[in-house]
Amino acid sequence: MPTRLLTGHLKICDGQILWADEDAHELLGYARGTLADQPFDDLHAQVMGSEGGSIDALHVPARGTVDRPRVELRTREGGTLVVDLRGERMDDRCALWTFSPVTHGVRAERLDLLSRHDALTRLPNRIPPVEELRQRLRIDDGRLLAVCYLDIDRFRAINDQFGPIGGDAVLREVARRLKAALPHDAIVARVGGDEFAMVIGLGSRLQCEDLVQQILARLAHPYRVQDRSARLHASVGVALMADTAQPTEVMLQHAQHAVFFAKRAGGSQLHFFDAGQALEEKEGLELRRHIVEGVGRNEFWLAYQPKVDMRCGRVIGFEGLIRWQHPHHGPLQPADFIPLVEDHELIEQLGDWAIGEALRQATEWQAGGVNTSVSVNISPRHMQRPDFIERLAAHLARHPQLHPGVLELEILETTAITDFATVAQFIEACKSLGVPVAMDDFGTGYSSLTYLRRLPVAALKLDQSFVNGVIDNTEDQAIVKGILLLAKGLGRQAIAEGVESVAHGQALMALGCTLGQGYGIARPMAPALVPAWILDYERAPLWGRAPDCA
Repeated sequence: MPTRLLTGHLKICDGQILWADEDAHELLGYARGTLADQPFDDLHAQVMGSEGGSIDALHVPARGTVDRPRVELRTREGGTLVVDLRGERMDDRCALWTFSPVTHGVRAERLDLLSRHDALTRLPNRIPPVEELRQRLRIDDGRLLAVCYLDIDRFRAINDQFGPIGGDAVLREVARRLKAALPHDAIVARVGGDEFAMVIGLGSRLQCEDLVQQILARLAHPYRVQDRSARLHASVGVALMADTAQPTEVMLQHAQHAVFFAKRAGGSQLHFFDAGQALEEKEGLELRRHIVEGVGRNEFWLAYQPKVDMRCGRVIGFEGLIRWQHPHHGPLQPADFIPLVEDHELIEQLGDWAIGEALRQATEWQAGGVNTSVSVNISPRHMQRPDFIERLAAHLARHPQLHPGVLELEILETTAITDFATVAQFIEACKSLGVPVAMDDFGTGYSSLTYLRRLPVAALKLDQSFVNGVIDNTEDQAIVKGILLLAKGLGRQAIAEGVESVAHGQALMALGCTLGQGYGIARPMAPALVPAWILDYERAPLWGRAPDCA
């Protein structure tokens, strides 16, 4: 058996070594753990045959890798080690450098090995061609070929919590767990940042399902990162084939189609490829292209539904609800197109447009003598965009005549409890700009009192599923009353969604809920109708004005 060839890995940020693996320490003669926090220049890296100079993340292209053949690194004892060096950019400040000694007869082999393997996890970075799969997995013996595409759910939260070094440690542990869970002849590769591909020879679909569920359970076990515990979940798409007539690339695309549906169903599960769903996804891609074109052609607009104080007959604001005037299909509701883009960057574009349009409309109303707040729904993906707060500030700056509190953002309760730390930072950042945040569909996400107390939301919007039964369902009445007491104790407003009739409004006010929104008050309307509607509502409020209202 040939001797194992050592390959060192160094993570370098702004010229500083932040992490080094065991091979790097052994090759350079350092005790384990002693390379971290040292300047990389201390190793006196130098390109042979040149004037030399330091090597750090800035020498790596923004996207991609760079090879530095025959570089001298100084060992701890003062000697030199000639290595082949390969750098891979990780972010604006950091790069992962992989190096191996240059020895006679192995340099070409080493460069070829590095080109075919991921430097971080040491897994292959691609799936082999079909003929190699046939030989390695013995597909001719009647077994199924299972091509699996695994995507870690919301991995950005891991990087946000532990930083890139902690995120790298989690990815290496994910790779280790995958290899340990798979049969010895299976193939696993890292094909993206937090994406892995697996190819397995199996006897049946049921056997495949059992194995993937075991993998998901193993990945869900806690990870120890920087003396803290982290959890993650993953989605898996599976393409099953009884032969290898399809090219590897096509089978992997089918598995990617399947993982899309797994994530759209909520993640943390597996989904098998279905040709009909693939066609549906193709149609979805076409619709997403039309959305891009529709934004450019001003086909989208906001309809405005009022939020009122039912007891005093006063309008407290409007919610802007997106609509699409499609040139061929006519008016489309959000349910007709939002599900196809909520996991796509287009949801960010639509959300950004909605914020700008709501502020523009509020400015126009104010110029006409109508002062009212406007709320806009923000998707989880849009909220997590790194430059969201910067872009929000830019929107506000374009309308200096408006008080920032005129705009309110709404987020789902389920978003808040799924990624509490990110949401808490988001709400605080919005508050610093003067923009309040409300929690929508409250009561459906089972958020704990501890979480709610620590989230500085301005209002809780009671989910309409409870409001619908408030007339005659004692359980819904109890839930609504409990939420009202909770909101009052925490100093939050409580607004009932789904006020569909006068009877709903009367039942809510009897329980102590005076703020409402729904068809029983008004349907969403075109912006031009808002000023007149406000005047009419103030003159003839639906429930009559209470005697002690100002």
